[in-house]
Amino acid sequence: MNPGRRALAESVGAAVCGYIVAAILEATLIRWVRPTEWELAWVSDAALAVALGIAVYIWRHLLTTRRELQERERAELVLQTQLSIAAEIQRRLLPAVPPTDNGFEWAAALKSAGKIGGDFYDFVEIAPRVWIVLVADVSGKGIPAAMALGSLRSAFRALGRQSSDPARIVTQLSTVLYEEWHGSPYVTCLVGTFDLTARTLTYTNAGHPPGIVAGRGGIRHLNRGGPPAGLLPDAEFDQERLQLLVGDACLLVTDGVTEALEGDTPLERDLEASRERHGARSAAELCQAVMARALKGPGPPGDLYWDDDRTVVVVTVGNSHTVDAGAMGSQAGAEREILEVGAA
Repeated sequence: MNPGRRALAESVGAAVCGYIVAAILEATLIRWVRPTEWELAWVSDAALAVALGIAVYIWRHLLTTRRELQERERAELVLQTQLSIAAEIQRRLLPAVPPTDNGFEWAAALKSAGKIGGDFYDFVEIAPRVWIVLVADVSGKGIPAAMALGSLRSAFRALGRQSSDPARIVTQLSTVLYEEWHGSPYVTCLVGTFDLTARTLTYTNAGHPPGIVAGRGGIRHLNRGGPPAGLLPDAEFDQERLQLLVGDACLLVTDGVTEALEGDTPLERDLEASRERHGARSAAELCQAVMARALKGPGPPGDLYWDDDRTVVVVTVGNSHTVDAGAMGSQAGAEREILEVGAA
């Protein structure tokens, strides 16, 4: 039975049942009260008037409710359209990964929990073969966090072109953000300067999950730095410089990845196991593997509704020779797979 016929049948059934119940009650009252003919007519007219009033009220209420629902649907459609546009703008803010150069390979992937999110990464070349990398997470979620990304990107790029010193960049960035936001929201981030010629990484960590460098030198955690940027006035940050070796893999993630894998195998063990099984994997392959794990991760134990943005940036160090066309084609294909995972 279709919905229209079902509604009609239910209405007729309700009317019949109402009539029978009313007739029984009326007969019972007449037997007990024994009203006069005038009183009986008055009561019948009053009952009819009340029933008519109730029917008109229900009809008007349904019309009003329908109009409100239509207005809410239109407002929701407008909001979803605006969110889709904002998500597209946010995706356009993400840069392309740097090209393979001097043995350094790069890969990045970002998956937002909703249409728009608060994670961000950026690459800025400040000199030949010198790149500054930012992996950041704005506190909060949704539209407020997404709106803050524009200011973060502009400030980071302006400061990155003035200095290659991560501690100085984040100190100034924190000051700018605090003056603008007064501590809410704030940004956790990791900023690293990769010198491809000297093969060094200089970094500072502003309240962010520690990055990992894994290779022949063992596991090194990128945890030197200070508080989240923009949280406190006059915040200061330390930095550390690492020598990178052939075979090293540098992994930078946001807390959406670490929380997704909470209670699971730590990322550094996964990196080591992956390298032992497969040897030196490309940056794109490692990035894809970590993101796949993060997307399957259940999140913090006991939190059934947990979800968060997930960002993965990988830099691998190989021999400083020119990559042949076949290898470049393989890397490009893997990077396309990563973009598909990130956009799922």
